[in-house]
Amino acid sequence: MTPNRVLVTGVSNPLGAEVARRLAPQVPHLFGCDVADPVSALEEMDFVHADTRLSVIGKLVRQLHIDTVVHLAVMVDSPHDVRSIHETDVIGTMNLLVGCAAPSSPVRKLVVKSSQAIYGAAPNDPSFFSEDMTNWERIASGVTRDLLEMEQLVSEFALRNEHCDVTVLRLGYRVSEDTSLAHYLSLPIVPTFAGYDPRLQLLHEDDAAEAIIRSVVGAHPGVFNVAGEGVILLSQAIGIMGGRAAPILPPYGKWFSRLGLRMLAGVDLPSHLAEMIAFGSVMDCARSAAEFRWTPAFSSRQTMDALAQGKQVELIETPSPPQEYELQVYLQQRRRRERNLIAERN
Repeated sequence: MTPNRVLVTGVSNPLGAEVARRLAPQVPHLFGCDVADPVSALEEMDFVHADTRLSVIGKLVRQLHIDTVVHLAVMVDSPHDVRSIHETDVIGTMNLLVGCAAPSSPVRKLVVKSSQAIYGAAPNDPSFFSEDMTNWERIASGVTRDLLEMEQLVSEFALRNEHCDVTVLRLGYRVSEDTSLAHYLSLPIVPTFAGYDPRLQLLHEDDAAEAIIRSVVGAHPGVFNVAGEGVILLSQAIGIMGGRAAPILPPYGKWFSRLGLRMLAGVDLPSHLAEMIAFGSVMDCARSAAEFRWTPAFSSRQTMDALAQGKQVELIETPSPPQEYELQVYLQQRRRRERNLIAERN
């Protein structure tokens, strides 16, 4: 199915904004929603203030006659409290799915952003996680638990709504400058777990956006791991950033270790990232490579190099002040009215 009326949730974050920018020339009607304004107005996109945590999101889907939903309002690395993250990832997704499943809903394609964090990280983990290795019975906490619950909802939706193609992308860990992992790796002296040098698998922001776009414009139902080729050791990543590893954290006690990171380095890593820098996490991405006939342009090593060199692709421009954003919206509306008048005269 060729997308016609597309709704992108979470367009106020950098990845959502970039996906909307790339989709704009490819779809006839583009809509974006979020609780906050986008960083800049996109002329081809109609923006609506809407919170996925409220049931009104379903009404929005129906009244706009949306046929394709790109759900990017999913928190993974967020400064928000645990309750807000749960409400956004689980309750927000549930509300959106209710709108997509309604008898009056025209939705025929759903793309959902998930994360490598769904696998968690533990000392007895396999060398590679495939898409079928998710342990739904696993006792998890924090973001890992929320992602498991969110994907369970999406899986049940897909089974009940066979008319709708559902794609779930488990995106690899990203190290753009505003992420907790990038802040941690950028420290001059990086506290690490004594005796541990885990494998890291990373995904460049540009490749994350490209994977989402390919899911929207093509027919790729299913669950897919997406990450850069190869791995990089934590010690190598620290060295690339010009830092020095300090193996002083105890390899036990997740809560105590997170507290140590906060006290020693001033970095408050989410629990799933604290586990990852102890035990590592690597996904098997063969399924996505075969389905999409595409692999990320940046390997894990190249993603770290790009961060260190300051040459990573800039997804968006500096956020516009509120007054400037309102001016951009006004000018866009005026240009649209002028084009409509010209079209009517002709």
